[in-house]
Amino acid sequence: MVNMNSSSTSSLDSTSPNSGRLISSILLGLGLPGNIAVLVVILRRSNFTLCLMLNLASSDILCLAMVPVWIYTLLHGWTLGRAACKLATFLLYLSLYANVLTVTLLGVQRYLQVLYPQMWNRLGRKGEAMLLLALWGLACALTAPAVATCDVNDGELKCQRHTGSDAERVAVLVLETLLGFVVPFSVLVTSYCCLHRRVNQTALFSSAKLTRLVTSVVVAFFILWIPVHIVNVVDIAGVVLRAFRPEASKALLRHRSTAARVVRSFTFLNSCLDPFLYAFASRRILSLIVHVLLLWFRGAPTYQSVLEYFVILVKLPHCMSKSGI
Repeated sequence: MVNMNSSSTSSLDSTSPNSGRLISSILLGLGLPGNIAVLVVILRRSNFTLCLMLNLASSDILCLAMVPVWIYTLLHGWTLGRAACKLATFLLYLSLYANVLTVTLLGVQRYLQVLYPQMWNRLGRKGEAMLLLALWGLACALTAPAVATCDVNDGELKCQRHTGSDAERVAVLVLETLLGFVVPFSVLVTSYCCLHRRVNQTALFSSAKLTRLVTSVVVAFFILWIPVHIVNVVDIAGVVLRAFRPEASKALLRHRSTAARVVRSFTFLNSCLDPFLYAFASRRILSLIVHVLLLWFRGAPTYQSVLEYFVILVKLPHCMSKSGI
């Protein structure tokens, strides 16, 4: 899905170091404070859905914390060594898989809580804690192919995927697409279809704000992740065609490389967007979010604009809590 350097075989491309730094800085500046605001709200409250939102914010923060590393590699290449390359790959993929699994569990939990409330209640706090522990354990396990194949070649300043054969590359890409998108999204779609078929509108939307929040997170997950995995599928097709249709393979891989320059930043954008979806679930704080964006894009920061920005971030958790999300 994502590597630390831009190249024709990497999973995270950029049109140029300057544009990469600009995009990274915007995502970090908007996403990190927003996710911290979400953490502040949820830590005050007791609800498993909100615990999953806390989990989502934690994985988003971990993902966004890797943005400075990406900026550094755009400027200087990978100078941190092989061990740091493996560690950075592990942390980045851990955050991405934890994000995907959390969104999936949100859909499943919503399904069970509405249709089988007694079964869900029997799970108890200990069972919910075990679910979260299992989620992070599975996320760790899913990072194994990426960690195993990401390395630094001698004489190169790039931390990126290196596979021993086309078959290995295809296998890794297929695993990423199946486990990172196809299976989770299939579970989500099945859960929501069953909900809509088996319960009436009143039951489903008894907590309208919470339902709107969960639904918006799921929709954003689909919109932002499907382009990434379409690029993976094109990559797979290009590699498979290489043996008997080299010209077609070359054209596909060229188009894949071009598309990747645009869509790979969506992985970071997803982490940046989640707290704002949380905020938009309430009209009460919509004006605060608009104010933050206006401050951000107004131009060169001044002492007053920076102060206003942080005052709004302090108000944000209080407004979320008052809105009953």
